[in-house]
Amino acid sequence: MKNTQLILAGILGLTLAFGTTSCKKKGCTDAKATNYDANAKKDDKSCLYDTTSGDGHNGSHVMIKMSHNYAGASVSPSDFNDIKYINDKGTHHSITKIKYLVSDFVIYKADGDSIVVDGYNLVDFTNTNTFAHAFPADIHIPFGDYTGVGFTWGFDETDNTSGAYPDLNASSWAWPAMIGGGYHYMQFEGRFIDANNDTTSFAYHNGTAKNPNTGNFENNSFPVKLNQSFTLSSDASISINMDMAEWFKNPNQWNLDTLNSMLMPNYQAQIMMNQNGRSVFSFGSVTQ
Repeated sequence: MKNTQLILAGILGLTLAFGTTSCKKKGCTDAKATNYDANAKKDDKSCLYDTTSGDGHNGSHVMIKMSHNYAGASVSPSDFNDIKYINDKGTHHSITKIKYLVSDFVIYKADGDSIVVDGYNLVDFTNTNTFAHAFPADIHIPFGDYTGVGFTWGFDETDNTSGAYPDLNASSWAWPAMIGGGYHYMQFEGRFIDANNDTTSFAYHNGTAKNPNTGNFENNSFPVKLNQSFTLSSDASISINMDMAEWFKNPNQWNLDTLNSMLMPNYQAQIMMNQNGRSVFSFGSVTQ
């Protein structure tokens, strides 16, 4: 009987010993990790994480988001119709309409190569949902280091084909055939206080330029490249800023008193818009 008691005591001692050990079990304690251990009481830095996107691909779903400001002050549709802006020439004006087209998005790789994603987005201030453009669901940008993003302002010569895009046709976005056809790149409209202190409308419309000397149509789109190093490690939202003040500023100071209407067939005005547009956009941020 005594021996039996000693054996039971020994078993009980082992049970207590094992119980004490299990309370201090080490392992991965992060529930988001692929090797999470619900029984672990102390993290041992062994956690592993899934580096694929939500649908199992080893790459990032990317969304481009456009934000808008005027000389640094945020602009939203609620600011429309209020003569609250002052351009580089000192002219007071409002914004009553902004629509513009961007296409062929680019992600620049650290090794000097780039990834081009076909597509386009018509940004319309009357619909804030258009501020964001998601890459197609089957496009996954590989995880890794990148040096910038870009796009084409408007359509390049190959894509700028009259009647080719039903949604743009339905939006009355066509550019007149007599001055080159294809599509608008931008409609920027508002009202301003002119030299006579009267309130006058302006329509700053951009698209193909017709050269009056040669009769040739010049596409007038341009590539936008925004240099900024970033790393993709999951699905991401990349913001791009548009400073509307730059359309009136750099390198051509815009005089609304003389350049406010009939700008579509005005070759020199179209070239000036192209030049000013190069400084309009800047890289915002990456959210993952």
